[in-house]
Amino acid sequence: MAKGIIYLMTTAVPGLVKIGQTGTDNYQERMRTLEANGYYNVVGLKRFFAIELEDYEAKEKLLHEIFSKHRLSISELFALDKDLVRQLLLSFDGKVIYPEKINKEKEFEEIAITRNSEETATTRKQGALFSFYKKGLKDGEQIRFAADNAIIATVAGEREVEYGGQTWKLSPLTHKVYKDKGQLNISDSYRGASYWQYNGNKLKDLPDI
Repeated sequence: MAKGIIYLMTTAVPGLVKIGQTGTDNYQERMRTLEANGYYNVVGLKRFFAIELEDYEAKEKLLHEIFSKHRLSISELFALDKDLVRQLLLSFDGKVIYPEKINKEKEFEEIAITRNSEETATTRKQGALFSFYKKGLKDGEQIRFAADNAIIATVAGEREVEYGGQTWKLSPLTHKVYKDKGQLNISDSYRGASYWQYNGNKLKDLPDI
């Protein structure tokens, strides 16, 4: 699969962000162009977050579909909380390009804590650190979507599953499943372990071994 970068930029308009993609080799030049010239008659663009991952074009398209109700016309501008988008991007399996040298899991946790009450933040922190291996599951074992047992994913790593020929973290996969079913609620970060089951038990309820 082709590797590239999905980036998130803030703008001079509060609450308006740009979600785009570019090739790895073109990233720096693309950032300089947007920061200097603006986009879609909107100025003040500043880089906020960027992650390099495989199948980046398809994943950017998925993000645009997830947030379609918040999209400005046919542009790549969205009326969204930048931290909500960053949290979703952090759940993808990839290398953070900007900011440099950050801990993905720590960053994910801090965003969750900022966005939620103490009780909700604790739940999100547990979801961010969820490990199949700690729950006793091994690569190749199958989990089922709690709302539709016909939807099956296969464990492919400590925090990844394989579904539809691609590797996913549980949170973005849950977004995709609900989106495909026409039941997407973007106000929910979809903590994946709450929506998938193993042997009839929700993943979040499985004890650590």
